[in-house]
Amino acid sequence: MISVGNQALKQKEYNVYIDESGDEGIGRGSKYFILTALVVDKDKDLEISKSVDLIKENLEMKNTTQLHWNGLKGIPNKRMILDTISNLDIVIINVIVDTYNVKFLPSNDIYHFFSGYLYERIAWLMNEKKAIANIYISSRTNLSITRLLEYLNDKNNDKFNVDTSKIKNIKIVPNQNMKLLQLSDSCCSVLFQSLTKNNETYYDLLKIIKNKFYCRKGNVTSYGLKVVPNATGLVEYNNLLNYIK
Repeated sequence: MISVGNQALKQKEYNVYIDESGDEGIGRGSKYFILTALVVDKDKDLEISKSVDLIKENLEMKNTTQLHWNGLKGIPNKRMILDTISNLDIVIINVIVDTYNVKFLPSNDIYHFFSGYLYERIAWLMNEKKAIANIYISSRTNLSITRLLEYLNDKNNDKFNVDTSKIKNIKIVPNQNMKLLQLSDSCCSVLFQSLTKNNETYYDLLKIIKNKFYCRKGNVTSYGLKVVPNATGLVEYNNLLNYIK
């Protein structure tokens, strides 16, 4: 079971910011539903979060205005945001859900169930870094910590296996309350738009931050760009992958 606060006091910690893009409604939503985690060394969190202030200053946004990717106009502005992200000391993990191929699972369970793949990879990364994670999830309708923990603690699940000892806290937070949730929104949204628009303009945008995707031994598709249930026959995804490689 995930047990908050039982880890060693001096263990290294990372903060993880999770946002989503798309509509997971089976048969009525978007083909792709994406979950993105932005992983930051807790000791560097404040410094990195200041990058959002710089972005907003460059966009001439008021200090009280939330940075929201879908509210931005112009490719140059989006490129500026991604150029900034590409220079940050972060790791990005994406789970891409092909909702058209989800079987035997109702729409309102997709978020909670497929989050397991994301948390599995977060735990892998924490294991590599000998650290634990504080996780902040962007609030959304029907998001339940109780249901999420049921999936994460289910050791009989044959699809993913989350090492919950690597997770210290999970909290649901309004996006506007945390700057790095807003940055996670940008990372998630550009991937979603790359898949839905399926053109080189957005492929080029995503390519700017590809060096931040979680990767092991040159393998990004099992780590930083994981597709579930599987990637077979996904034209848009394969086009994107071939381009950014």
